[in-house]
Amino acid sequence: MDLPLHPFLVHFPIAFLFGALVLHAIHLWRPNWICRVVSLWLLGLSTIFSIFSSISGEWELIKAGRKAYPSEVIELMNLHETMGNIITWGSIIFFISWIYLFFNYMDDKRIDKLMFAFLFLFVGLVFFTAYLGGTLVWIHGVGTPNLI
Repeated sequence: MDLPLHPFLVHFPIAFLFGALVLHAIHLWRPNWICRVVSLWLLGLSTIFSIFSSISGEWELIKAGRKAYPSEVIELMNLHETMGNIITWGSIIFFISWIYLFFNYMDDKRIDKLMFAFLFLFVGLVFFTAYLGGTLVWIHGVGTPNLI
């Protein structure tokens, strides 16, 4: 049985990133309620899973390339792939940068506000990419088994 991993794996970076945003917002609102590094490590988990999601997405793209999809679906797949690559590489850079800034400017609270802005941007990008992926599956049937 050829089980697709991509639909299973993509939910982890989405959930970890959204959790990082919410918990970082709580930290900015009430600094004593939550540890400062929780959102940093959630971003790290999101980064790890986004790498695996990107790899499994490439495998699914190869399988989808064997079928004859219309050009609009191919364009949507390419946009989804591009956005996934931007998120994967961007989250790697963002995670490493946040670790660097955290350890070198530990007492500077402006870093926390800057990282919240970047988290907000990344969550928006991830939701847009997830919307594209959902459109590919639920509207165009990409990656679904052909039962006919």
